[in-house]
Amino acid sequence: MLRLVTALMSCGLFATAALAIDAPSRSLSGEIVVLERMALPEDTVVIVDVTTEKDATVKGLRRLTQEAQSPFPFSLDIPADQPLVLRVGLRSMEDALWMSEPVLIEAGEDAVDIGSLRAQRLPQMGFVGLLYCGNQLVETGFLPDTVRIRLNEQVMTLVPQPAASGALYADPDNPATTLHMKEDAALLRIDGAELSECSLRRPDMDITQGVWNVSAIEDAAVLFASRTELVFFPDGRLSASVGCNRLIGNYRRLGGVLTVGRLASTLMACPDGLGEQEERFKAILPKVDGYVLDAETGRLTLTAKGRAVLRVRK
Repeated sequence: MLRLVTALMSCGLFATAALAIDAPSRSLSGEIVVLERMALPEDTVVIVDVTTEKDATVKGLRRLTQEAQSPFPFSLDIPADQPLVLRVGLRSMEDALWMSEPVLIEAGEDAVDIGSLRAQRLPQMGFVGLLYCGNQLVETGFLPDTVRIRLNEQVMTLVPQPAASGALYADPDNPATTLHMKEDAALLRIDGAELSECSLRRPDMDITQGVWNVSAIEDAAVLFASRTELVFFPDGRLSASVGCNRLIGNYRRLGGVLTVGRLASTLMACPDGLGEQEERFKAILPKVDGYVLDAETGRLTLTAKGRAVLRVRK
């Protein structure tokens, strides 16, 4: 299963761009709608995420809601010469995340008004990959013992089944919903209805490949960077250390969106300096809401509200 999982693989306005927009570009606008009636915490962040079909971040926007309520309008410029994938949503602390389903934006010169996109509260989905089933995008997230599929405003949890070849998963409450993976190809049935032949788009670079060393927390270089590590496992688990205790938890990654859940820690006493460094790391990691992976240098930057807060490297 791990092999298949790996294959799937501040007030005001904040914006980040990982890939230079060399032109031509065009405007993309719309609004984020959340149907639940709720009072949003002050730290709630609006998320707009634009990636290539292979999940490379192109443009991102983050801004505080500033006590505003749904809908949340957005507008930004995007490249016009390639198809892109758009996701929008909201993030507040305690890892509460509302996200729209991905939308494919075809290449073209005209401005795009995407209209209203509904963002829904998401359960844990781990490292989410995209299956392309004809014109339908299907989010697929692998967890240690299950697979989650998000499609048509439903999240379905599938469990492993015996298979003569590949990997087969089925909904225990509805056996007519299945996912059969064979390398880059997939056969997806929802309530017995087979979707068009599905294929996996592999990302060119993947945060789950290897162990990362933390080089800076916010603007401060870390002590003993070679003794630090940050590991994103393909099934949504996370492990980290900045030189003292071992931290474990889980994360969600959807395109250029990255969030970290609650962390558990060993309880060793830390030497002077390392204890303070660990507290800063533990405080900043749950605030992360995005990342940029530089294809040229291979360096990974984790961001919060559009600002670089953690810099890591292989």
